[in-house]
Amino acid sequence: MAPPSTAAPTPATPIPVEPPPPPGTAGTPRAGEWAKPDAEPSAITDVQVQRLPAYAYPAPQTRGLPFGSLWLTFHGLQWPYMPTVNGDQRFVVGVSGWGWLDTAYQKFGPWGMGDESTLAQTRYKYLREQGRFLLRITPTYAFSDGLFIQGQVELVGTLDQTANRAELGGADTDDLFLRVGKWNSWDFQVGRFEGWEVFHLGMGLDQNTFERGGAVGGLTNFGISFYGLTDNQFRQAGSAGNAAIHLYPLPYLRFELLGMAGTVNGNNAYAARPVGILDFGWVKLKGGVEYQHQTGQPIGDQTDVKLKGVGGALQFVLLPHLEFGLNAAQGTVESINGIGSADLKGSFTRTSFGGFLNVSNGNLKHPVLFGVGSLFTKTEDQNNIIAPDHVDEYWMYQGFIAAQYVLRGQFFIKLVGAFSRGHWATNDPAIVFDNEMYSVRLRFAFYF
Repeated sequence: MAPPSTAAPTPATPIPVEPPPPPGTAGTPRAGEWAKPDAEPSAITDVQVQRLPAYAYPAPQTRGLPFGSLWLTFHGLQWPYMPTVNGDQRFVVGVSGWGWLDTAYQKFGPWGMGDESTLAQTRYKYLREQGRFLLRITPTYAFSDGLFIQGQVELVGTLDQTANRAELGGADTDDLFLRVGKWNSWDFQVGRFEGWEVFHLGMGLDQNTFERGGAVGGLTNFGISFYGLTDNQFRQAGSAGNAAIHLYPLPYLRFELLGMAGTVNGNNAYAARPVGILDFGWVKLKGGVEYQHQTGQPIGDQTDVKLKGVGGALQFVLLPHLEFGLNAAQGTVESINGIGSADLKGSFTRTSFGGFLNVSNGNLKHPVLFGVGSLFTKTEDQNNIIAPDHVDEYWMYQGFIAAQYVLRGQFFIKLVGAFSRGHWATNDPAIVFDNEMYSVRLRFAFYF
């Protein structure tokens, strides 16, 4: 998402734009004319439209190996970074974005307790094409004292127009937020946006890919998804919005206090997610907690769902050839259904841990990177009515290897091979079942 380097700001040529006539100004205009103010503020008439320059992608400490997965993460930094360039106030409309296309092959191979003919019907192999294109528009009003007002909208297009939109990332808009603050000090942000990342997966298991789902399906309806302090990190699918305060007390210390309110899964919901990042460049320590509470909307509906979690990560960047990290998180869900009874299958604990390793040739002109990663997730619910000494348990392992080449610092070519195995042991229905998934995926991506 960022260019290879972060250069100092350089002044851009302003493009004069005549503003709409201001209503309500003093004076009596002649017929067909608007009243004119005594003086036109130059910062309003000077408008710049530009592709985000290198300095808009901040790196006061190294973000990661150039073109690697950590490098594409901003670790809580204020981004896009669009201050004044000449000590005066200015208004800039920044344009940026990305697009990717994936061709993927997947094969599923289940086995276990169950009718063999039923198992055979769940042994699928798929050839799939996916794609997303995102155009980001970021208007920013920057003042000479470091204060700024910023908005951002990310408009999304998807390749497959027949698939369920949730499979391709859901909404046709990713970011839609307003932000006000002071560069490198603080800001307040409200709207639709993601919380800061803690649990980092590396160069595989990319978001919005079939590969990320792992070995799911088959004989059960028990889906498994990794937990990485993620119940409130990603943009909500319902009509819910976020508000966050970001603090930057030291160049290497950052805090986010994120809150959420709105409708989630047809319920009223609110949440809080404080996260802290200690970033010295070569080593990064991240951690946080989160809490979400959902209640039923109809009068008399006794639905009550509480989600709690904690997670952390330790990451190392050893320029110019190596970066790696370890992650761990645990989240619990306590669920009461609409009639006030405990939902034993909907009350569970998820535990995820994993790590990644990326290696680079260190060549910025012809960068080649290799990555490996592993992720293990275990889920245990409270469904022990039939067998009091046993609850439903299911787990999933996911691993990948990846190779990437970057052309001209903008065009990414990445090949990912992945393996996943899921295991389910449930007592209602009584099933012991395993599934395996093998996949290979070729991605072409353009960042601008």
